Amino acid sequence: MSRPQHLKAVRLRLIPAAIGLGAVVALAGCSAGQVTETDTQVAAVNGGSGDLKQIAIRNATFTFPTSDARYPAGSSAPVQLVITNEGPDDKLVQVTSPYAASAILGGITDVPSRTALHAVGQSAAVQQGETSADREVQITLNGFKQDITPGVTVPVTFVFEKAGSVTVQVPVGPDHTPRPEHSSPLPGAEQGGGH
Repeated sequence: MSRPQHLKAVRLRLIPAAIGLGAVVALAGCSAGQVTETDTQVAAVNGGSGDLKQIAIRNATFTFPTSDARYPAGSSAPVQLVITNEGPDDKLVQVTSPYAASAILGGITDVPSRTALHAVGQSAAVQQGETSADREVQITLNGFKQDITPGVTVPVTFVFEKAGSVTVQVPVGPDHTPRPEHSSPLPGAEQGGGH
C-alpha cells in the first residue's frame, strides 16, 4: 500500500470515531446550563418566605377561613408565620398590603438577636396589647379589597425598624378541619335511597 493510500485509509477510519466523539460531546452539552426540574424545588412548606439581611420570614399563611372557604371582600384575616433574627436586635413596626385597607399588630413585636417570633393566627384586634412569654405577635389584615380564596397569594410587606422592609407572597393556609370518616354518610345520602 502506498503512502497516499495508507493515509486515506487512516482518515476513513478516523471519520466515524470523530463523528461519534462529536455526538457524545454534543449530547453531553445539551443539558449544560439548562434549568432542571429540581433546581426550582422548594421545601415542602405551605407558606410564603422572605429574607431581609439577617431577618427571615418563614411559612407565612392566612389561617384557613372558617366560613365559605374564603375571606370575602371587606373581611379580616389573621396571619401565621415565624420571624427569625440572626442579626442585631430589631422590631416589627408595620405590616401593609395593597389587598387590604389596613393591618393591626398586637402582642410582642420586638425581635431580639438570635430569637424567633411566632404569629399563631389569632386576631390582633382581640389580642392587641397583650404579651406572651412564648414570644407571640398577632398580625391581622383588615378590609380586604377583594375575595381571598385558597390558591390566591397576597403580597404582604413587613417593615422592620432597622433591617427595612420585605414583601412576601402569603397564601391561604391548609384546612385543618377533620374530614368525615369513610363510614360516615355523606350529606343527603339518607334521602337518596335505592342503593
